[in-house]
Amino acid sequence: MKRLSLFLFASVFCFCLLAGCSTQTAEKAEPPVLTKCINIGNCLEAPKGISWDVPMNPSYFSLIKKAGFQCVRLPVRFSDYADKSRPDYLLDESFLKKIDSYINEALSQNLTLILDLHHFMEIMDKPNDNINCLIAIWDQLSRRYKDYPNTLVFEPLNEPQGNLDSATWNSYLQRIVQTIRKNDTKHYLIVGGANYNSIDSLSALELPKDDRLIATVHYYEPNNVTFQGNPYHTGFENLHGITWTGTSEETAYLKMRLETAKKWADAHNVPLFLGEFGISREAPAQTRVAWTSAVVQECKELGISYGYWEFASGFGIYDLGTSTWNTDMLSALVGSGS
Repeated sequence: MKRLSLFLFASVFCFCLLAGCSTQTAEKAEPPVLTKCINIGNCLEAPKGISWDVPMNPSYFSLIKKAGFQCVRLPVRFSDYADKSRPDYLLDESFLKKIDSYINEALSQNLTLILDLHHFMEIMDKPNDNINCLIAIWDQLSRRYKDYPNTLVFEPLNEPQGNLDSATWNSYLQRIVQTIRKNDTKHYLIVGGANYNSIDSLSALELPKDDRLIATVHYYEPNNVTFQGNPYHTGFENLHGITWTGTSEETAYLKMRLETAKKWADAHNVPLFLGEFGISREAPAQTRVAWTSAVVQECKELGISYGYWEFASGFGIYDLGTSTWNTDMLSALVGSGS
């Protein structure tokens, strides 16, 4: 009997030890690959019932994969599909089924898919009136996708701005993460600071206590280079011919800015994702390639994952009309040695 008891004790001990090791491994799971990422922008973040210049097509995912990308960030205006007459802000099921199909297609291509809640402009204007909607949306999404592979990543809100300042955003972020974690403890969350996910806003960002967070920043500097000629950026639409050649002064500034973000991320023990950087198609061709190549190279040197804005619109690198890539830009983003 004593031998049997010892055997049972040893068996239980070994089981618990193994179970503990398994839990520890899960807790320390590496984040999915985010680098060599591209945003499918000006598409699903359009207002409900309005089409912008990139109609969604599931075939984009195979195109993107074959081109050499490893990740897609999918901006979606979920707030337009929440029923604001209901206390639970129920999301439109037919729309969600479309999102399901896009996620499934991306994952079937062995791409990481970042589900990005984009252009919730009402919360930027009146935060207190809209925070319950944002929380309800993530309650629904986290329950819906909790059993998906961890190559699905959630980004609770793109570019907090306006009246959604750092202090307000910090308090909301805590609540959003708590809501998601009640349903889903597995998936990584991408979080950034206020003021358009700017690098400078990181210093005011208070990260929730969570071991599956990834910090993000967006970078479009210098604005007169990257925004030139783009009609959607007021004050820059009439600029043309502004060059960026990678002078020592230009590259030193770029290095300083990205190093600032990386030092913050390292100090807070989180990975860093440059979720958006991009340059207008109206910029000189060589400037586009030089600037993009320099950002990618600096990201590689600093260990920052990067996602280009965007696929096929005003900053895009794919022409939907001719079904061709801008090969110079593609090489800068995913070329050999990337």
